[in-house]
Amino acid sequence: MINTSKLTRFRTTAAQEIAALDPVPRIAPFTSTHWVASSLLQKAIRRGDLYAARQAGRFLLEAKREHLLRRLNVIAAEDIGMADIETVGITAACLASAKIRRDLGGDVLVTDYLIRRMVDARKSRAADDLLMSLERLPDLGEDRTRFTAMSDDRLRQIVLGCPSLDRKALALWYLVGTARCQSDHLPTRKGNPNLAFDTLAELGVAPTMVQIARANFTKTSAMLPPFVALLSLENGVVATGVQDDPTPVETRINGVPSYAFDMYTRPGRAALGRLLLRNAGMASWAGAFLPRTNRVQVAGELLFRVEGQCLRRHAVGSLSASLRDRWHWDCSGLPRDALEFGLAALKDAMPELNAIRAEVVREGVA
Repeated sequence: MINTSKLTRFRTTAAQEIAALDPVPRIAPFTSTHWVASSLLQKAIRRGDLYAARQAGRFLLEAKREHLLRRLNVIAAEDIGMADIETVGITAACLASAKIRRDLGGDVLVTDYLIRRMVDARKSRAADDLLMSLERLPDLGEDRTRFTAMSDDRLRQIVLGCPSLDRKALALWYLVGTARCQSDHLPTRKGNPNLAFDTLAELGVAPTMVQIARANFTKTSAMLPPFVALLSLENGVVATGVQDDPTPVETRINGVPSYAFDMYTRPGRAALGRLLLRNAGMASWAGAFLPRTNRVQVAGELLFRVEGQCLRRHAVGSLSASLRDRWHWDCSGLPRDALEFGLAALKDAMPELNAIRAEVVREGVA
């Protein structure tokens, strides 16, 4: 049960900030699909590209309203997290109900306000880096199997008493339940979300933080909000300063930033397939290190490392840096030399990939 009184302060802040918003330029209509718009929304927020993020958000509000509302909560936990917990709380509070959004001025105004706030926010992907590491880290292979058969109480004890952040987080995931928070890499376990959040409170997570995580989880059924809450107890998650991640070359394709065409969009996936055949470096890498099947998927995961995860105003602390570095190098499923070869080849091939993306879009692949 969510104690909404703890979110009242965030709704009050939102109402005050919405009332004080400066007018912004009108945005042109978005001309691609909702898959591309969803990709663009998240990546534009990561990169601080306000116009593109607003454009994608307005399109999704009209075409896939419920998807947009869920996606904004996901982005808040995945890409902002502990770097700006005020923004995460405001997002959860504003999206808690249709009545709240009506009282704040309606869906158009509220979603545009949230997008603008997220674009400006300090950012941290620590929760997602932790999540992806738990799925694939070789050292956790035995625990991923063993924890499935444990009782709720045993998992609770691990969350409360294990010194390892990884095992504590993995136990929390199984306690919440992989049946609800699914992963292709974890066995299915029913779980008990209420007990999991009560355990976070028992562990010492601040009451307001627990309620932010509960509210976000209620709308997303994702593990990211519980992990943000868990990370709130750790040192070194965020730094006081910010930095911008290096980003590869980009272009516009029918007015859409090229980085929106990732492997989860049809044009992006088609472009990666052609790049693997045409580019000498990528073809050499694939021939030397990859089986003949599933090459586009592996290339797409490398593309996320090179292009997709880039953050503007990245408040990376020492723990966050180690989580990202570990996921980057230890969780690809490739030997270190294969990963280094592939990353170097892909970075060199980015101008060609963008040209192929434009070619695919011109052909009408949507």
